[in-house]
Amino acid sequence: MFKSCLFFLADGARPDVLEDLLRRGDLPNIASCLVEPGSYRRATTAFPSTTGPAYLPFLTGRFPGPCGVPGIRWFDRARYGRWGMWGRGSCRSYVGGGSYQMNRDLDPSARTLFEVFDRPACIFSSVNRGAGFIGNRTKVLHSMFWLYAHFTDRWDRVDEATLGLVRSALRRRPDFVYAVFPGVDEYAHLRGPFSEAALGAYRTLDRAVGEVCGLLRREGRLSETLLALSSDHGLSDTHTHFDPGDFLNSRGYRTLHYPLVARNRATAAYMVSVNAMAHVYLAGPEGWGGRLCYDAIRGGREDLVRTFLGREEIDLVIGQRTNGEVCVASQRGEAFIREDEAGGIHYRTAGGDPLGYGPMPACFSRDECLDLTFDTPHPDAPVQVLQIFRSGRTGDLVLSARRGYDLRSNDYEHPEHHASHGSLDREHMLVPVAINVRVNRERLRTVDLFPTILRLTGRENGLVVDGKAVV
Repeated sequence: MFKSCLFFLADGARPDVLEDLLRRGDLPNIASCLVEPGSYRRATTAFPSTTGPAYLPFLTGRFPGPCGVPGIRWFDRARYGRWGMWGRGSCRSYVGGGSYQMNRDLDPSARTLFEVFDRPACIFSSVNRGAGFIGNRTKVLHSMFWLYAHFTDRWDRVDEATLGLVRSALRRRPDFVYAVFPGVDEYAHLRGPFSEAALGAYRTLDRAVGEVCGLLRREGRLSETLLALSSDHGLSDTHTHFDPGDFLNSRGYRTLHYPLVARNRATAAYMVSVNAMAHVYLAGPEGWGGRLCYDAIRGGREDLVRTFLGREEIDLVIGQRTNGEVCVASQRGEAFIREDEAGGIHYRTAGGDPLGYGPMPACFSRDECLDLTFDTPHPDAPVQVLQIFRSGRTGDLVLSARRGYDLRSNDYEHPEHHASHGSLDREHMLVPVAINVRVNRERLRTVDLFPTILRLTGRENGLVVDGKAVV
């Protein structure tokens, strides 16, 4: 049993890159402190595969949908329908100052690790409910560091600051530390996921692991500390930008989309999460009531599913039927997915398989879903599309970009992004997991780490979670 847990969040780390650096001996501390005494695995993250929502599996054991945070941007139909552009909170963005609203929006039934542990420390996480004033070590510093690095491109200094804050936090003897290292993600967006700057951020992370473990070893605390390292998403190279918000405007819709959200009488809203996943909301015949179902959209004034699939930038268009069935469409065909009361996932297709799976059982469990789809172009997609539609804040349609493209105009993104994440593509969905204990599964979900941490620290408490302990 471990007395404490230290979690290194390597934002944006790709498993293949980390594995290659491990093989080359470039990450000696991650190898000696986590991989060799414990385990290394690949895992699937959650959809959307974006910073913030994809922290929730680690910190709550639940997917973003049931947590009520289906993206870094979303739209409140009812509030806008009642108040229009004057309705405070009708458009939500967790980018910049809006990140502080995520804790308030998080479903009250979801308990964070900061609420479970007695003396937590949070460093640069936008999800920090329960950390308290003392435990949230970067409550004030977060925005200051992000602004500094945004305008200077010195994300290496933010990673160095994370290390310094971890060392400082350890002097207070916390029982849980969650430390975010943003360098890999930020340098990948700036220069590409395989750039020397991004690779350098992996090495910076390794040096941080070495310094922290050295400190714990000198104080005799290393053997009693559970160490875990993972990422919230992967990244892929981006060569072309496309903005569906502008596209909807060109087709006659009055569209709200960031930063152009001060607009009355809107007939559509477009809410992008980073740059490869987005929610599309549509006003119905009676205005902004409930979610428009998939079949109504296909039979409406314009079949937007067909329209979006006619764009080379779009890989998948996802919606929900009135019976709760989730529909996934691509140029290859359609899939219809539902979950029964016993947890069985029912999967059928019309035409080809939109997810590229080939032959699939008609019904399978969540565990079987992971095994069946892990090595495909869209790992764990059936589970992920079901969970995101468990949130009433999810769009009428959800878009997932094709690899190489993003869903955000360069006019609204400064500096230009050269890497994307957020989609259901395997390069976004697969992440590394290193932990200093042996695990009993070959394939993991990031949502499994929450119950695993609770078990290994003696804090299992019957919370309802979406993951399973893997020890």
